Amino acid sequence: MPSDPAQLPALLGAKCRDCGTVVFPKMPVCPSCRHNGTMQDKEIGRKGRLYSHTIARFAPKGFKAPFFQAFIDLDEGPRIFSLIGAQCPVEHGVLEDGMEMRLVIEPLADTLESKDILSYKYVPAKGENGHA
Repeated sequence: MPSDPAQLPALLGAKCRDCGTVVFPKMPVCPSCRHNGTMQDKEIGRKGRLYSHTIARFAPKGFKAPFFQAFIDLDEGPRIFSLIGAQCPVEHGVLEDGMEMRLVIEPLADTLESKDILSYKYVPAKGENGHA
């Protein structure tokens, strides 16, 4: 979470200063060129595109089914796993692979076990009023 409320949240990844590979989560060794000590912290993930998604119909403890699970291709390069934010109704046709997505920070799940744990999630990249 940013310390400045006016700044949008971001994920903390890393970028290799030798080959330019961007990763999330951050790691000390570049997975591409395998150089150690070349990874520098980088804010990433404010936007991306939905690569694929599914509806989970069964939930582990601390979650309520159904919920969306997705892979997001971040603008900076990495493909990451993410849940979809609560503002997105869990119905077929709500999400389309390839659509633009934006990062949100919200409770991991709406259950007693998880309501106080914040996590990153993605939602369709449209304005607060529902327009692109």
